[in-house]
Amino acid sequence: MKNLIALLVSVILAFGAGEAMLRMFTPFPIGTQSHRNIDAKYGYRLDPALGDVDEQGFRNLAGAYHGFQVAAVGDSMTYGNNVESANAWPAVFEAITGERTYNFGIGSYGIYTYHAIVVDALAAGAKGAIVAVYPANDFAIVFSACDIMDARSDFWLAEQKRLQLQALIGQSAGHSQCTKARSASLKTKLFENVAILSAYHYAIRDRAKSLYARFFAASDQELSEYYRFPDGCPPVSKRYVDEDARMADLSSPEVAAMLADFERFATDWADRGRGRVGLLVLPTKERVIYEYLRRRDQLATAEPGFIASVETQIALEEKIRQIADRLDLPHRSAAAATADALQEAILAGQRFYPDSDGHPFETGYKAFARTASALWDEMKAAASERRAISCDGVCPSTMLQKDGSDVDQHR
Repeated sequence: MKNLIALLVSVILAFGAGEAMLRMFTPFPIGTQSHRNIDAKYGYRLDPALGDVDEQGFRNLAGAYHGFQVAAVGDSMTYGNNVESANAWPAVFEAITGERTYNFGIGSYGIYTYHAIVVDALAAGAKGAIVAVYPANDFAIVFSACDIMDARSDFWLAEQKRLQLQALIGQSAGHSQCTKARSASLKTKLFENVAILSAYHYAIRDRAKSLYARFFAASDQELSEYYRFPDGCPPVSKRYVDEDARMADLSSPEVAAMLADFERFATDWADRGRGRVGLLVLPTKERVIYEYLRRRDQLATAEPGFIASVETQIALEEKIRQIADRLDLPHRSAAAATADALQEAILAGQRFYPDSDGHPFETGYKAFARTASALWDEMKAAASERRAISCDGVCPSTMLQKDGSDVDQHR
C-alpha cells in the first residue's frame, strides 16, 4: 500500500513539474480561448508574451507594424498553423514581392474582424490589404464575432448603423450560436486547458496516429472517421468536412445574413479606391483534394457525402466571386495552386497535410503566397489605372501618398 501511495505521489509530482515547465517555456496549453486578450473592435488579439507575437498582438517581429505596406488579413490560415512564422503565407509573400507585409491573421477570426482591420490598416497608410477569405467558417457567427457582439463597441455600433448590418448586433439567433460555439465537452476543455494534454494533441497525436496507421491495419471505426482516397491522397476527417459544409451552407439563414454583411463590407472596401483591397480565397483541405481528384477524373472514387459537402463550399465561393466581380474588386482563389502543390508533394512522397488537421505544411502556404503575389500584381495594375483616370494629364507633377491621395511634388 505504501509503495502504491509513493508511486501515486511521484506521478502527481512529475505531472505537476511537466505542466509547469510547458507553461513556462512553451505556448501550451493552446485552445480556442488560450493566449488571447479581448479587443472590443477585433474580438481579441494574441498575448504578446507568446514567443513570436509583437506588441500589437499579432504574429510579427517586434516593430513590424510601423511602416508596413501590405496588410495580410485572415484567420489561422493566415497566421500559419503548423509552420514557423517565416513560412506563413504573409512572410513568404513579402519575400516574393519585396513589400513590407504585416500578418493580421489570428485563428478563428471572421469577416467582421477582417472589416475592422481593413479600415484601420488603410487609415494607417497601408498601400493595400489582402483579405484571405476562408469560406469554410468565415461566414458563421463564432469566436471573434461573438466577442465583438458582446463588447458592443462604439465602432461596431456606428458600422451597424452606417452599413445596415444584418447578422451582427442584437440578433438573438447569433447569441444562440455563440453560446453553442463556446460550449465544449469535458474532454475538449481538458485538452485546451491542460498543457501536457494540449502538447500531446498538437505535437504528438497526429504523428503517432499516422505511424500507427502506416505499420498496423486501421480499425473499422478509424476507417469510418475519415474519407479516404486513392494514389497517396491524404485522408480527411468526415466530422471536419461535415462541419465546414454546415458553416458554408447558403440555405442557412445565418450564413445568408453573414454573406449579406460581407457584401456590404466588400462594397465599402471597393469604395476606398480601386486596387486597395483584394480578396484571396483560401481552400479547405477537402476543397484541395476535390480539385486534385477532379483534374484526374477520379471524383467517382469519392463518397457522395464528400462530394456534396465540398460542392456546398464551392457554391459559396461562387457567390464571393460574383460579389467581387460586380464591385470590380480584385480576387483570386488559391485552390488551383494548392492542388498543384499537393500533386507535387504526392509525387515526391511528402506529407502535405497532417491527417487530423486542415492546415497545410510549408508547401501549402507557399502556394497561398504565390496566389497572393499574383493578386497583388492585379491590385497594383488596378490602382495604377485608377490613378491614370483620376489624374487626367496632371500626374507628372504629382505623386501618390500611401493613403491613396495625391500631393504636389513641388510643395
